[in-house]
Amino acid sequence: MKKIMKWVIGIAVIIMFSFFYAHIAKTHILYDNRVDTSKYMGTGVLSGKIEQKFVSEEDCLDGITIKCSIQGTPADSTVKISLKDDETGKIVAKSELKLKDIKNSKFNVFRFDRISECKGKTYTLYVENPDGDVKKTLGVGFSYEPKTEKGTELLINGNNVDGTLIAKTVTNRFDMETFCVVLLFVLYIVFFVKFLYRLFK
Repeated sequence: MKKIMKWVIGIAVIIMFSFFYAHIAKTHILYDNRVDTSKYMGTGVLSGKIEQKFVSEEDCLDGITIKCSIQGTPADSTVKISLKDDETGKIVAKSELKLKDIKNSKFNVFRFDRISECKGKTYTLYVENPDGDVKKTLGVGFSYEPKTEKGTELLINGNNVDGTLIAKTVTNRFDMETFCVVLLFVLYIVFFVKFLYRLFK
């Protein structure tokens, strides 16, 4: 009876661990990640505004992560984003990052208060670097793939561009796929260690 209880408690602990571990920042890419990164195009230092339309795959949104590249050494540059619900025409989220907090050539997360009932809705993401100086090449630039993905539209400084911004939506939620993978991995380790213990006992 004690042995059974130990197994029940052990499995319950593993399930609980996997459950909590599976609460992640789930991302959905706007671009095609199969495209060779060497084919990405760059905006250079952004002087105006990027507008990227996309359709949300999640019911809730908690942020946007965008690949940023720092050019030069701008002192107090800031990147600002805002999100417009195309159905209502209202700005539903805003966020910004200071240059000191931006990781060069990495994805940087712009967090905002949760937006609900998003799935299937079309949004326009606005990205600005108001402190950027094109003449001195000081500021933040962005990358985009040279292909327009389904349900998207890209404008740079008011001009239509055949491309899609290298960006992802972020949703903090429980992810079943992660839960299953972690659960199976932990169970495999437990049974493997137990097998080795019996083998060399």
